[in-house]
Amino acid sequence: MSVWSEFSKRIGTVRQNIKPPDLKGIPQVIGPRRQAEKKAGRRARQKYEYHEPEASVLLNQRAVWDRLKGGEKPEEALEASVSVLKVHHVPKISVIVATYEPVIRYFEQTLISVLSQTYGGFELIIADTSLSGSVRETLDHYRDERIRYYSVPGNKGEASLINDAAYLADGNYICTVDVGDLLTQDALYEVFLYIMRTGAEILYTDEDHCDAAGRRFDQPNRKPDFNKDYLLSNNYMRRLLVIRKELFLALRLREAFDGALTYDLVLRAPKSEVCHVPHILYHVSSASSDSKKAGKEPDAQEAAEKAALEDYFRVRSIRATVTSSSRKGVYRIRYKPGIFACRSDVGVLGGRILSRTHKVVGGMFDADGRVMYEGWDEAEGGPMNRALSVQNAFAVDARCMQVRPELRGLFEEIVGKPGDELLADAGGDPVELKRRSILFCGRVRELGYLIVWDPSFITVL
Repeated sequence: MSVWSEFSKRIGTVRQNIKPPDLKGIPQVIGPRRQAEKKAGRRARQKYEYHEPEASVLLNQRAVWDRLKGGEKPEEALEASVSVLKVHHVPKISVIVATYEPVIRYFEQTLISVLSQTYGGFELIIADTSLSGSVRETLDHYRDERIRYYSVPGNKGEASLINDAAYLADGNYICTVDVGDLLTQDALYEVFLYIMRTGAEILYTDEDHCDAAGRRFDQPNRKPDFNKDYLLSNNYMRRLLVIRKELFLALRLREAFDGALTYDLVLRAPKSEVCHVPHILYHVSSASSDSKKAGKEPDAQEAAEKAALEDYFRVRSIRATVTSSSRKGVYRIRYKPGIFACRSDVGVLGGRILSRTHKVVGGMFDADGRVMYEGWDEAEGGPMNRALSVQNAFAVDARCMQVRPELRGLFEEIVGKPGDELLADAGGDPVELKRRSILFCGRVRELGYLIVWDPSFITVL
């Protein structure tokens, strides 16, 4: 508790003199924090350290909330033009924490992290199924009108418990936090900003892991923007996941997928309004991880995720089999008779190009034309095994590519040669081949098709 109380003492009356952030030219994602995260990203394969936003940034955020709480319109408090904002009311976020006889020191850490948010437009719902009164007694020490406590009789499952809490929630958006896990101080403020900018129904943030004391951090998971095939290959959204209340109540968590409740929900949700908040805002604690594993089969989560995927394809009448890969949490989808026959949204299937020493030398390009995972060993997965997960790509290399039949004419028009002849000509100008590959993929995306990159589809030079 001392971590936050010391900070609270410092802020005093300084808030009222702090100028709120200038949001002109939104989307505004490059600031002191984002610059630090970009640098950290360049050191992703080195030792990771989490750095809190500077005190001045947090003070700015609190000042904005004070102005909003005082009745100012969002565009005034944020100093943004009305046309820039998609939402013109102050959203309330309902944070749900489900408890059952928690370790009180871990429960308090989570509680304090929520109550210490720079954005005050939230309520904290404690849905407690404990037989003892330890949670209620702990809350008696916290006099905060934003806390709502529900003692839920009976032995309800997690899905039913959270569904009931969401139904009782007053917020416009719903999110959950596990006991032991921590929100960063600016977590709900950053979510609030992206709600205002985008009006999205589903928002998810980056995350990392921490020890039980919340002092040592590792395993940063910097996620991509919404990526349909990556989601079908890897439950990557995870935490912090924030969903519009109406959508949450329409879908509801399903007990049958315990262990992958939010994954099942996201798979079933419409994906037209999904927003990635590109900041690490959630710390997954070793305390919560150990608690979730207690009393469960070692592969329970994987089995639930696999079942959620199978249900996804069954409901859509897509003939596909789901198998676990050699990497935990990464799934292989095999379409029958093939991806182009089963999915009308896929235009190109690309793969990896390896050297004879089993290093990545080509395959998937980013928007700047760089080869993703270049120089990595073919067995190296990276954070969340992303380098070994099927995903949608900006562009892929024509030397390892399959094209939808309807697009073969366009391929020959731009690239100039069909597949086999192209491989024979790989010793030509690699820069020109890369340029044509990216140009072709750009045209494919303009036509509304997805480009799918499959790391198991390999060409060796």
